[in-house]
Amino acid sequence: MLRQFDVIIVSDRFKADTANSAQDTQQNVPPFTDPSLGWFFVDDINKGLEASEAEWIVVATENVEITRDFLNNLAECNASFPMADALAPRIKAAGKFLGGSIIAKNGDFEQISENSAIRFVAGPHPDVAAFSRRIVQRTGRVDTTLPARFQLTDYSLRMLHAGGRMLSVPYLVIDGNPADSQMDPKEYDTGCVRTLYKSLGITAAGKFALRHPRAWSALFRRHKALNAKREAAISLSKMTPEMLRDIKE
Repeated sequence: MLRQFDVIIVSDRFKADTANSAQDTQQNVPPFTDPSLGWFFVDDINKGLEASEAEWIVVATENVEITRDFLNNLAECNASFPMADALAPRIKAAGKFLGGSIIAKNGDFEQISENSAIRFVAGPHPDVAAFSRRIVQRTGRVDTTLPARFQLTDYSLRMLHAGGRMLSVPYLVIDGNPADSQMDPKEYDTGCVRTLYKSLGITAAGKFALRHPRAWSALFRRHKALNAKREAAISLSKMTPEMLRDIKE
């Protein structure tokens, strides 16, 4: 029987050859345990996904606090919104609420407003997301060659082609303290343009690159590899124009 939730905590601190359930290791102790809950502490998201045996999988960094109340709220959202294959929690930090992202009119990713109503998003906040097992099985592995900031957004966009969508629900809130460090501009441009190209093609990637000229080199430097990843993402795509409109500004 599947567990209700597995929680995957991702950090470079957790170097290991395989993902280990926290109940079996002395190195990483979860804040609480439950028979319906599994914990995995890994340096690579895919190690946790491959080891997971739960209906829903929470992927998080050490910047957020996984609590029983959060998981109870997540379970309520799962029951209330069965059409959602993934959920983008909002992080409560320093009196603000930090949510998922949409594709802005200028072609960049833009965080949704604190006051945004329930809506579909292009991706979650980089520090936390929840995915159903069914969409993980259809979408496959996370592309860890991308900067960490874009890995979950890339995954969420690829979900669209697998027929899945990520929902942002205002009352699904988690406490946290996200890192405020600025990403290197070149790394940001590289991650953003490759993420857009893989799932949305040259039109979306080009719109971004026109405003960020150095992104062109990142797009064409590994064009063959990107094309292969794009073909894998869009093969037998189930994404509709409506699904794409729902994640835009």
